[in-house]
Amino acid sequence: MILNCMLGSGFGGLEKLFLDEIEMLSELGACGVVRRNSALAHYARERNVAFEQIRVFSDWDPFSLAAARAVADRRRPRLVLCVGRKAHRLFGRVLGNSVPIVVMVQKRRFDVNFPYAGVLVAAEHRRETLIQDGVRPDDIAAVPNAVRLPPDAKSEFALRRGEPAHIGALGRLHPKKGFGMLVEALRLLAERGVLFRCTIAGEGPERGRLVAQVREYGLADRVFLPGWTDDVPAFLSAVDVFVLPSFQEDYPLAVLDAMASGVPIIASAIEGPKDFLREGTTGLFVPPGNASALADTLTELLASPALRESLGHAARLDAEQRYSFRAIGRSLTTALENVMDGRSITGSAAPPM
Repeated sequence: MILNCMLGSGFGGLEKLFLDEIEMLSELGACGVVRRNSALAHYARERNVAFEQIRVFSDWDPFSLAAARAVADRRRPRLVLCVGRKAHRLFGRVLGNSVPIVVMVQKRRFDVNFPYAGVLVAAEHRRETLIQDGVRPDDIAAVPNAVRLPPDAKSEFALRRGEPAHIGALGRLHPKKGFGMLVEALRLLAERGVLFRCTIAGEGPERGRLVAQVREYGLADRVFLPGWTDDVPAFLSAVDVFVLPSFQEDYPLAVLDAMASGVPIIASAIEGPKDFLREGTTGLFVPPGNASALADTLTELLASPALRESLGHAARLDAEQRYSFRAIGRSLTTALENVMDGRSITGSAAPPM
C-alpha cells in the first residue's frame, strides 16, 4: 500500500498528474490523500480513484497531525509519496523515519530537514539543481510526467483555403506563462496579413491585462480567452499549431498533451520543454520573450503543411514510446519499489542511517 498525498486547494496540471500517479500505481495499492472538500477531492471522485480526505489547517497544528496519523494508522502504508511542501512536512512530522517518504519536487527547494528516503523529479535539469544544492545523486530519480494518449491523433494538416489557421495555447494566465508576448506576436502576424485566429485556454490573475491587450491591438475578433477546458484532447484536435510561450516551466504537461495529440509545437527555448522536445523533429524553439522570433516561426510553420505534419507525427510517436501511462508507470513503480525494498530510489544500496 502506497499513500500519495497532495494537500492543495486548487486544481491544475500538477493535480492532474497526482491523479494519474494513483492510477499508474494501482497495482501497488495506491490511495490518494487530499484536502477535504477541495477541487482535487472533486476530481478524484470524478476519476473514480481511491482516496481519503482530511481536514488540514497547517503542517503542525494538532488537528491536522491527528488526521494524517489516523490515515496512516488505518492504511498502514509501506511508503508515502508527498507532492508539495505541506504534505511532506505534515507526514514527516507524523511518521518520522518509521515509513519511507518519497518527495516529488517541482521547484528547486524542498524541506531537506524533514525525513525523506528519496526524491522524484520530472526533468533532468531539476535533478541537476538538487545535486548542486547537496542532495545525493542516488537519492534522486528523474521520472518524466506521463500523458494519456487520445485514440486518434491529428491526421489533417492542410489549411482550408480562405479559412484562418487556428493557433492554440493552454495554461494558467500568469505572467511567467508569456501569453502577453504571444499576443504581441499575434499583432505582428496581423500586420503581415496572416489569416489566423487564436484560442488561449486557461484562467488566472493575468486575464484582465490580456483582455485589455487584445482589445488595444484590435484583435478581439481573432484572439479568444474562453477559460479552462476540461477536454484538452478535443481542444488540441481543433488547433493547427500549439504554442508554449513561457518564461519559466518545470515540465509542462500542456506540451505533453500537444505531443500526444500529434499537434505541431512551438515552445520557448527554456528548461522544461528542452528536456523532451527535439528541435526541428518534435518541435520548434524560439527565444523566450522574443515576440518577433515567435511571429517569424509561426509564419514559417503556418506556410508549410509538410513541416506541420512531420513535427506532429514525430511528436505523437515520442509520446507513445516514451511518455505513455504504461512506460512512465513502469519507471515510477520501479523507483518506489527500490525504496520499499531498502535500496536508494535509483536502485543502488541505500547508505547506512
